[in-house]
Amino acid sequence: MSGSLSILVVEDQSSEREAMSRLLRSEGYRAVTASDQRQARQSLGDPIDLVICDLRLGQDNGMDVLQEWREKRPMVPVILTTAYGDVNSAVAAMKLGASDYLTKPLKPDELLLLLNRYLPMRNRSPQQIPIDVAGIGQMIGQSQAMRVVFEQIRKVAESDSIVLITGESGTGKELVASAIHDHSRRRQNPFVAVNVSALPESLIESELFGYVRGAFTGAADDRMGRFQAAHLGTLFMDEIGDFPLKLQPKLLRVLESLSFSPIGSNLEKHVDVRLIAATSRNLQEMIASDQFRSDLFHRLNVLSIELPPLRERPEDIPVLVEFFMKDCAKRHMRNQPELAPELMEFLKAYDWPGNVRQLRNAIENMLVMGHRERLTKDDLPRSLSGNPTLPNKPINPDSLNLNDLEREAILSALERSYGNRTHAAHTLGISVRTLQRKLKQWGVE
Repeated sequence: MSGSLSILVVEDQSSEREAMSRLLRSEGYRAVTASDQRQARQSLGDPIDLVICDLRLGQDNGMDVLQEWREKRPMVPVILTTAYGDVNSAVAAMKLGASDYLTKPLKPDELLLLLNRYLPMRNRSPQQIPIDVAGIGQMIGQSQAMRVVFEQIRKVAESDSIVLITGESGTGKELVASAIHDHSRRRQNPFVAVNVSALPESLIESELFGYVRGAFTGAADDRMGRFQAAHLGTLFMDEIGDFPLKLQPKLLRVLESLSFSPIGSNLEKHVDVRLIAATSRNLQEMIASDQFRSDLFHRLNVLSIELPPLRERPEDIPVLVEFFMKDCAKRHMRNQPELAPELMEFLKAYDWPGNVRQLRNAIENMLVMGHRERLTKDDLPRSLSGNPTLPNKPINPDSLNLNDLEREAILSALERSYGNRTHAAHTLGISVRTLQRKLKQWGVE
């Protein structure tokens, strides 16, 4: 029934290892066994479809096995088991990427139910995914460009310096920041994320630095800012290019001194925070147009990582599609459908202006709305039936004023970006906040 799907059982107790192997073989699986981390590592190059690993392995730790498989074989689900089930262990396991967590003594029905969830449509012939897929954190890829990014993440994680992540919207900048934090010495402390472009300009200062009671009308109590919340951990500031120009000197000072005064207070607060900033905008162009301070840019640009757009690494699309299909099938409790070859060819050839985020959303749309057993090009979301072309409407500049031309340019950019406002703003060379203000002014939601 299960074909040749292989499950690696990592268990130091021989009796339990053999009992689980017999159960798996009785269900038609191929059982591969290991008693410790070293033996589990030897199977990294084998065609393993799922790993079942005990949390305690004598002198070894199942968490280390989990982390090694998540980094080297990120598409392989890992289920942890333990006789010492507790909330803290479960949380730590899930944070490191465990697919699930079972307590001993294992109930065969529960285990087989999980196998059906993580190895859906076991009787089909799934598209083969290369064993040498690389990854870190929640990111995977097999292109050379992404392998370089993964190596850069590992290197900067060892440092405590500020990191600037650049790349188009939807390329996964927050995932990079999270991976840096999870592989750093700060991993046990808070990871606090804030999207600058999503905050009204009037609230950015109070959100970052907090305020004291009575600082302004409505300040009924003291409030902690994001810098203080990230003490001893990492603060991730997305879309730093949209940070208000008038507040940039204060941010620069905080980065230099790691101290600040909440709004309405004369007392300095000192914090130990690592800052990771990201932007989809060209900060050097913004400096040239006096939209961003050069001294702040140089303070942010200590270590830098540039994420390539998805269209420049099409070899990553098949592994991303398979990863998203498995993830969506699991979350929606459905069997994973096959993909018709012509559909995969279309996905590989598409230019993905919304990058990985757009690909993930398209896969989820097809899995939920499309045919259950086999997806074809007919199941594509309407917006992906072909690369978008603007309506061929003749525009007479003589009949339009400046506001009309501006509106036409912004709406056209939104259409080309499939409604992705960050991407549209980037192509127009304006901030997301400016674009949102214009849309609100025109009554466009």
